[in-house]
Amino acid sequence: METKKKSYRNSVVFSTILVMIGLVFTKGSGFLRDIFVSIKFSEDVYRDSFTLAFTIPDLFYNLLVGGAIFSTVTPYLSGQIAIGEEKKGMRTTSIFISVVSVVMITVCTLGTIFSKPIYSLYALKGGIDDETLELASSASRMLFPQIFFIMLAALSIGILNSYKRFSSTAFAPSIYNFAVLVSILIFAGNSKQQLVMTTGGILLASIVYAAFQYLVGRDKLSQIRFIFKPKDPDFIALFKRAIPILISSSIIQINVVILNYFAGQFDSGSIYGFRNASTIWQIPYGIFTVAITTVMTPMLAGYHESKKYEEASKLLSARIKSALFLMIPSAFFMAVLSVDVVKAIYQWTSSYTDTNAKTASTFLLGFTTAIITASVAHLFNQAFYAIGQTKIPLLAGTISLFLNPLFCQALIMLGVGPMSLSIAYSITNFCQMIILTVLYFRRKELAPHNMLGTIIKCFVAAAIMTGIVFVLDQIIPAQGGKITQLLIVSLKGAAAVAVYFITALIFKMEEATFWIDRFKTKLKGIKANK
Repeated sequence: METKKKSYRNSVVFSTILVMIGLVFTKGSGFLRDIFVSIKFSEDVYRDSFTLAFTIPDLFYNLLVGGAIFSTVTPYLSGQIAIGEEKKGMRTTSIFISVVSVVMITVCTLGTIFSKPIYSLYALKGGIDDETLELASSASRMLFPQIFFIMLAALSIGILNSYKRFSSTAFAPSIYNFAVLVSILIFAGNSKQQLVMTTGGILLASIVYAAFQYLVGRDKLSQIRFIFKPKDPDFIALFKRAIPILISSSIIQINVVILNYFAGQFDSGSIYGFRNASTIWQIPYGIFTVAITTVMTPMLAGYHESKKYEEASKLLSARIKSALFLMIPSAFFMAVLSVDVVKAIYQWTSSYTDTNAKTASTFLLGFTTAIITASVAHLFNQAFYAIGQTKIPLLAGTISLFLNPLFCQALIMLGVGPMSLSIAYSITNFCQMIILTVLYFRRKELAPHNMLGTIIKCFVAAAIMTGIVFVLDQIIPAQGGKITQLLIVSLKGAAAVAVYFITALIFKMEEATFWIDRFKTKLKGIKANK
């Protein structure tokens, strides 16, 4: 029995590491994209326009299908597979895909036709300037059709994750990012025509993405058929489950639109700087937290559907502890080295100035607590979706929709400045985390346990780590050429990791010993093969 548990745990860890590696490639290629955006679109108006062009298509994507793909399709199909109803699950999934595809094609067409009046909404009450809006609306005409192909790829990934085929889904998004990167390198520049040609290239990248994902998973995906039966009872039940998730996902994107509106009221370049900071804080979140939930959600759904509540509780407890163990030091590190981190990632040429870096680092500093709170909120969101309680995340999301602009406006009026936006976002995420945590703990048989000790130890270890990094930063500032700058930041990062793990080992934290044991096992395996 013990061997079986060890084998299962190793399988979970292997799957999580595999997804993490895929996300590292995805994030890395995404950063290359942002770096080349800053180089090729050297004028702030084109950077802001390019960034803004994505917001409305992304909103429609999330409103119609984005969140439902992983948070509805994956848990539903995983549950059906767990109880031996695979054929029924695939049929209902086929109907779901057929219906949302028809809706998405209609919306993409309308968005392309009416992009200009849609983007004019940003100009209300003296928001973003007319030139930026005109450029963004023109560029978005190519981005509305691309969300249809992004949807097809994401649906493919959701289905394959239900079968725990993580090796077939881990690296496809990085292929899309590299295709986008090629488009930027070939077409981008400081003119309207080049901006539109760049987004046209991104449309082609989305087609490549969808085709690749289908090819690597065609043995399972070939079971999907076009079945347009919106009145089917099983589809209606699944759709009712999906509605709160669709709204919750759209709320996330609405908050992004709101934050971009407020960012447009500050100096030129603020929209792009805000995106830089948003991208950076989501490095640990996007790699570690998303990887953990990607593997956890289908497993948790299977446990819940099979009524294995104790196993579900243990799984969620372990995943939250793992996330906190990684997220808390990440937040502390970015807080103490916010300027260095921004410069290391984005400042490759003189077109990305110290002023640009300072703008992004200001936003990043306000985002640091969101690294922790958004991670915990995301874990509980996915846990609720896995057990079929989709209305509670909707409640928390709806509250955030009102709180986010309220906090933004209040902090701006208090004179906090650009950092108001990221601080408001962090406070909003904290409120969401509290709501979700309190409501999930009402299900005592599913609730995580023994969390307080891990949280305290993580914060103490991170505080010690931060003190050491701060002293290093005073002794060795990140100055000189680009290579020197990267080496110094890397040195501080390595020191941070070493100090944090040593402190965690002194505290006898299971998370630290587990990952070190895994590393030792891999080294022994490598030596044995030589």
